[in-house]
Amino acid sequence: MKKMNIRFIAQSAIIAALYVALTWLLAPISYGAVQFRISEILILLVALNPKYAYALIVGCFVANTTSPMGWYDMVFGTLATILAVLPMLKLKRLEIASLFPVVSNAIIVSVELGLAFDLFAPEAFWFNVLTVGLGEAVVLYCVGIPAMMALCKNKTMLELLELDSSHVPTHSVITLPRCLTTVLGTIGIIFYVAYPFLERTIEEEVSTVSALALTKEQVWVMVFCILSGITILWGLFTKGILKLIGNACLWIGFLISYIFIGISFKEAVSYPYYYGFILYLLLYALAAGYIYHLEIKKEDLYNI
Repeated sequence: MKKMNIRFIAQSAIIAALYVALTWLLAPISYGAVQFRISEILILLVALNPKYAYALIVGCFVANTTSPMGWYDMVFGTLATILAVLPMLKLKRLEIASLFPVVSNAIIVSVELGLAFDLFAPEAFWFNVLTVGLGEAVVLYCVGIPAMMALCKNKTMLELLELDSSHVPTHSVITLPRCLTTVLGTIGIIFYVAYPFLERTIEEEVSTVSALALTKEQVWVMVFCILSGITILWGLFTKGILKLIGNACLWIGFLISYIFIGISFKEAVSYPYYYGFILYLLLYALAAGYIYHLEIKKEDLYNI
């Protein structure tokens, strides 16, 4: 009994520490309205072994002690994790279990952001629900589930962590190419709704302006977002050479919209964030080529 308690404490400490380390290491994308908290993939361990619920709740609380939102994140962020893991103790199928952290974080963190920044406008709340929920969904479905599928193929790790792999799909619609294209499209949407695009001086106050705020002034900004949405759908429902041709056309569309945006908003060229879109274009080209490489190799992509 004593040996089992020591093992439980050691395993829980490792999981909690790993959650904290991943959150802090990737701090720029771990907090706020637009976040991709990679450490959240560990929450799926609860579906494979309920005893890790305690470790993840503690890990979330500790990780949030350094949050820019202070005690709000310590309280509300931890509450979101508690509400997420409770149903996961019973509903263990990974595709279903992943929904609970997405919904819990989208709602609770959005309420937290409203309280922390004194923003209670409905549009601000739903904007945060969209960005937080989208980030959580991408992390869990495009990184978390494939990671758990790979982990459960390792017998040593299964025994070490005492995981029940019976609820892990061996054949899933969640494949590596689909995950990558979903991530690409999501990043494009995040660029559109939240990424600082340029600076404007209004009544002697300098403020950052996102692409979303410029939609009414320039149709090409909206095109960028639409293309991002098409990227996700194209990646989910096509494959092989058809997917490659489609991605090439989408990339050209992104480039054209980017050029026209630059022509319309010349002041953006002097703003460093504007060049983040160039990095996105490079990332898109590399990822699209890699996705095609995976598919022509005809590997069993369902077993990531």
